[in-house]
Amino acid sequence: MKKKIAKYIREKFINPVLHSRAPVSEVSLGVAVGIFMGLTPTVGVQMYLVAIVWTIYRYVFGSHFNLPVGVAMVWISNPLTMVPMYYLFLVTGYLVFDIQHGLSYQHFAESLGRISQTGDMMDQIAEGTRFLLVDLGWPMVIGGFVYAVPFSIISYYITKYLVTSHRKSNARLEGISYDEWKTQYETEH
Repeated sequence: MKKKIAKYIREKFINPVLHSRAPVSEVSLGVAVGIFMGLTPTVGVQMYLVAIVWTIYRYVFGSHFNLPVGVAMVWISNPLTMVPMYYLFLVTGYLVFDIQHGLSYQHFAESLGRISQTGDMMDQIAEGTRFLLVDLGWPMVIGGFVYAVPFSIISYYITKYLVTSHRKSNARLEGISYDEWKTQYETEH
């Protein structure tokens, strides 16, 4: 099981970042946007939201971030992590609003489980969105932002450091300078 988890993490999160040839700033921003969206209660539409942000960022602001990396990062919330993460968001939101709640983790998990077994995927997305954003409301949204904002900022700087270090290491292995490596391998969009 440990090997499967490690393989999943490597394939879904690490490889897209390290194997990207985009400039470091674009890769880092892609990670930050993906982490931000992955830490919001928008499962089912997170990848689309990253694409919308990318489109706005590109065509309105005239800049880029790495879209494939951003899309890959939203998978921090996945079928295995979604229920505990979303419950944490909800409880955090209740704390922020100083609201007493009686929703147990078991009831929360059962509610999401029932939703995942209703109709087709669009029905599940609609019902899940209604449950998370309408039934549970602002505490769920704000609780997600409590984690999304700092983790996306931190992920930007960690990614920038790690990708730069990885690329400098690759340059040393090839016997060239980092600037030469960037000229040879980085792709500008």
